[in-house]
Amino acid sequence: MGPGVDVDDERTALLEAIEESLRPLMRAAFAYGVSYQDLVEVVRALYIFSLRERNESQGRPTDPTRLGLMSGVTRGEVVKLIRDREERAQQRALAARRVDQLTQLLGKWHDDSRFSTPYGAPLDLSLQPEGSFRVFDDLIEASGTELDRDTALEALRATGCVEVHAGKFVRCTSRSFLPAGKDLSRITRIGRVGGALYSTFVYNLLRDPGAPVYFERTMVADFPLSEVGRDLMLSHFSVDTEDLIEGMDKWVSTKAIDHMDDSGRRYGVTAFFFEDSAAIGDARKHHPEVVDVLADAQTAH
Repeated sequence: MGPGVDVDDERTALLEAIEESLRPLMRAAFAYGVSYQDLVEVVRALYIFSLRERNESQGRPTDPTRLGLMSGVTRGEVVKLIRDREERAQQRALAARRVDQLTQLLGKWHDDSRFSTPYGAPLDLSLQPEGSFRVFDDLIEASGTELDRDTALEALRATGCVEVHAGKFVRCTSRSFLPAGKDLSRITRIGRVGGALYSTFVYNLLRDPGAPVYFERTMVADFPLSEVGRDLMLSHFSVDTEDLIEGMDKWVSTKAIDHMDDSGRRYGVTAFFFEDSAAIGDARKHHPEVVDVLADAQTAH
């Protein structure tokens, strides 16, 4: 906290930030029939679960009775909330693992010379041994995932990542696996990617002075665009971002692999196109606004 800054001001600002971060989700909440009481239960469970995690990290008691006293609910409610939340966490982890494994398989298809050209283009793979063609089952085995052929093909075809020709060959059409449709995997992705975004914000906000800053970059047009302009911007940036992500993925596969540590953590970068909800002020510049949060974070301490 900076000099002269009231704790209540920071608390109020944080609560407002939480409200703004949840506001876009309300549209989906209404669409899927989520009630006010549902949201209250989620927040209450989250508070208790996070309180337990904090107590564990500090070596303090985490029994339901103590958690109930600290949060103002009964012991029985604490037990039920924690049990239900842990079950949901297991389901989310399974969905996230499925996405990770499919992404890993696509990366192997592009980067492994056994399944790609010298220029990184994925080879067509046969569904059955045939001549000199590589077999799709070999790719699955080489990727080190737990996927079976039918599950992998179904998911990859549903997201437009592959095409099956004549029922014999599989052709990769996209490296990026993004679950399509309003299904559980796509909904889970909201929490996973959104959680990653907010974890970086909170890390930079509360980090120790000597810890590295996690970079944040935002570019926003400083003037309103028509739908045609939006579509042009989206099309152009989609190609550029795809190339950028692919380059970073290759760098991790060839450079960062030397520093693999089973006791370490996984790190990553995400990118997305968004519609700015902030009010458009008096635009006085004639170039996009680029927000460099890294510089702000470096001067914040």
